[in-house]
Amino acid sequence: MKIYAYARVSTIGQDLDIQINEIKKYCEYRKLDLMQIYQDKATGKNTERPGFMSMMEGLHDNPLGIEAVVIFKLDRLGRSLLDLINITNTLKQKNIGLISITNNIDTTSKEGRLFFYMMGALGEYERELIMERTSAGLKYAKERGVKMGRKKIDISIDEIKKQLAQGIPKTKIAKNMGVKVMTIYRRLKK
Repeated sequence: MKIYAYARVSTIGQDLDIQINEIKKYCEYRKLDLMQIYQDKATGKNTERPGFMSMMEGLHDNPLGIEAVVIFKLDRLGRSLLDLINITNTLKQKNIGLISITNNIDTTSKEGRLFFYMMGALGEYERELIMERTSAGLKYAKERGVKMGRKKIDISIDEIKKQLAQGIPKTKIAKNMGVKVMTIYRRLKK
């Protein structure tokens, strides 16, 4: 089976060697034909990482006939469940599996796909429960009269106008009053 591999660390100071060595050992053990290892030293909160994008571009037409992507751990591919599902669906549409060594997930088998989707469904369910609890908590707090959001900053409109009349710039007024300049603009609009 021809595969690509992907390794990622979050910061430049971190080392990719552990992931790369584990991927190579896994491929040797499973007798997988490792064509290339794509790498990134970037946060996993979005998918716009050079190595990841390059790998996905290489899989677009798939001239090498890649059958799977091997990663060390799911969170190396993406941080959010939605990103992981979208990536997996993109790979699935191209008949390319996903193998996560540490998580023991292999979507090249029907059992692996079932497990992956069950875990995804449980994660989504948990996210919805958290949103539901948060919403109920906010509603309860509002019913009790708890004020939401930032406290309104008490600044004098007359003082702002007085300083403007003296030729003091809004940025300086904001700094003197300990607020952001947008607060000055908003108060003047009222």
